[in-house]
Amino acid sequence: MFDKFQLNRLKPLFLFFFFYTISFYLFTITLRFTFPFLAGFLLALILQPLIRLLRDRLHLRPGLASALVTLLAFFVLIGLMVLLGYLLVSEISNLVLKISAIDPASVTTPLNNALDQLSRYADRINADFLQQNQEQLMKLLQNGMGVVTSILNAALHLLTSLPTIFTMFIVMVFSTYFFTKDMSEIKKRTVSMLSNSAVSNIRSASRHSVAMSGRLIGSYLLIYFITFLETLVVFAILRIPYPLVLSIIAGVADILPVLGPGTVYIPLAAMNLFQGNYFTAAALVVCWMLISAIRQVLEPKIVSASIHIHPLCMLAAIYFSLIAGNLWILIYMSLMFVLYQVLKQVGILPSIFPEPEKKPIPPVRQEPEGKNTKL
Repeated sequence: MFDKFQLNRLKPLFLFFFFYTISFYLFTITLRFTFPFLAGFLLALILQPLIRLLRDRLHLRPGLASALVTLLAFFVLIGLMVLLGYLLVSEISNLVLKISAIDPASVTTPLNNALDQLSRYADRINADFLQQNQEQLMKLLQNGMGVVTSILNAALHLLTSLPTIFTMFIVMVFSTYFFTKDMSEIKKRTVSMLSNSAVSNIRSASRHSVAMSGRLIGSYLLIYFITFLETLVVFAILRIPYPLVLSIIAGVADILPVLGPGTVYIPLAAMNLFQGNYFTAAALVVCWMLISAIRQVLEPKIVSASIHIHPLCMLAAIYFSLIAGNLWILIYMSLMFVLYQVLKQVGILPSIFPEPEKKPIPPVRQEPEGKNTKL
């Protein structure tokens, strides 16, 4: 049924898909153990130009240059994280205290009034049924407030759990130092085990993959930053308390499939609805729908334009991730598209569809001048 030549031509694609899937699965199940070392290796690769600058211009020893650059990089990273963590801890602490201090009566009273008004216009509804549902709604509301408080307390506990974070940073610092110090030796030993053609292909693929991966990461960071800015503007206009921390949470929640920023907008809309702020609740729901629609429109265009992948492929990746409710599917498919593009550009993988052959256009035959043809 299929052409044998085409099947043989596509064999490298099947092998690529098989080994890529296995590698990605192993990567996901071992990430919690290998994260400090992977982060240290990537950071060491990024810091190589600065290390070469110190070593060549200032004539520093490789070990000293690696130590100085590693300490400088982590000093900047830790400083930024401490500043951001301080702002988040202060605002989350105030938000937890505010939620804990809310009187349940101030929230349930508007709900009771709404149910009473509903009962006046619904005489056919059984009073026992209405009372039973009213109690269940109030219990549901109290449980929801408890869940929100628990989530914020867990986030606060995570931010204040310095021993775990400190241990991870210590491992990252030492792994980054040793990788930066021995990076040239690692490259030499790796190159010595490969042929010249393999080294050339790997270097070309690495250049393309670094550029394309950087564009992919930058595209998603731009999308999350747009969500953060939109949320910050909306919360500032609606005068939502603690707009900064809630906007940051909404930007981070944008990574999650299905709800995304709705994990922040929906509870806020429910709280304002039960407190009688109907305009604010409706505005939050409308803004959440608008932000979600804008994201769905922008994401395929921004990502596909940055990494030169057809928008339909990125749309399929986003759709599969939303249906499955799993972020790893989006990462899996995005990286697969990026690697395929890189390996196709360097000539390792063939294109899925063969290029059509361009047939030469035959020249137009012209009659010699002065020759008349008569019928």
